[in-house]
This record gives sequence, structure tokens and C-alpha cells, in this order.
Amino acid sequence: MTDQPPRPTLRVPFRVWLLIVLIVGIATIAYFALLSTRPDTIGASPFKLRIGAVAPDFDLSNVQTDEQVKLSALRGRPVWINFWATWCPPCKAEMPLIQEKYSKYRDRGLAVIGIDMREDPAEVRAFTSANNFEWTFVVDSDGQVTNRYFMSGIPMHVFIDADGVIQALYVGDLQASSMEQFLSMIIN
Repeated sequence: MTDQPPRPTLRVPFRVWLLIVLIVGIATIAYFALLSTRPDTIGASPFKLRIGAVAPDFDLSNVQTDEQVKLSALRGRPVWINFWATWCPPCKAEMPLIQEKYSKYRDRGLAVIGIDMREDPAEVRAFTSANNFEWTFVVDSDGQVTNRYFMSGIPMHVFIDADGVIQALYVGDLQASSMEQFLSMIIN
């Protein structure tokens, strides 16, 4: 039997481990702080997307009619913008509730605009038609509207009053009671 020298072990000093844990902890906190969405603002945007600001205008094509949908042309009406996609399960789950609220409030002037993110307009048209959703659907094919609204996730909801001012922002799927609460902020 031969005597083998002991295997060298890599020993990391406690201070180094402590420094690594501290750096990872600070980076994690910073990451989640950047992703956080407070109800009064969603990130930093040159358009100041926040409650009390005028909603950034856009001009997109309606997937059903090919007519242009310009947000500023809807001044005088309450507007609910819903950012969504056909591949998003929470988006699809809340759409029957959106239809219910649209049916309830459209006679009071409510406009609902579903902004799909970069999907084929034919696919969006087929999906919305097959499900009998009656509100306006557009596709943000180049992502410019999504960028202007500084989206941090979908579904995302923007509730705009008749003066074009954002009254509420919400990222995530909504329940019927929350929809009613937000709609009460924009519908007189």
C-alpha cells in the first residue's frame, strides 16, 4: 500500500461566503424591486404612465373591420384597455367576465379595447370570433404600444376616464368584483 499525499481541499474563508450571500441578496432585492408594480405606477416610462396622467395615444387596426382605432378619438367615453394574448391562460380565463362587463356597460359609453401582443391578426380574429367576444380587438404588431404603456406582464388593464386620464392600472387577471370597482372609477 502506497502512501498518498492528502488531497488538497478548497477552503473558502467565511468572509468570502458572507460577501457572496450579501451580493446575491442585494441583487435579488433589486431585481424584484424593479419588477414590482405598485397600483399608482408601472415602471419608468417617458410617457409617465401613472394614475392621473393622460393615457398615451395609439392608432392600431381593428382585427375584425380593418378600421383604425385611435385612442384619442374615444375622448368623451370611458375606456378599458386590456393587454392580452391568445397563449395567455389568465388572459383567456378573464375574457368571459370582460364580455359580461362590456355587455352591461356599453350602453353607458364604455369602450373596451383588447390589445394583443404581436400575434397574427387572423389568429386573433379567429379566437375572438369563435368565443363571441364583442369588444374591439387590435394587434400591437411592432410592440410600440406595449412599450409606451411599459407593460410588465399580461393580462394588464388600464382604466381611462372620459377625459383620457388614467384612473387605474392593474397587472394580472381580474375577478368580477375588481372589474366593477375599477369600472366605477371611470363610468358616471
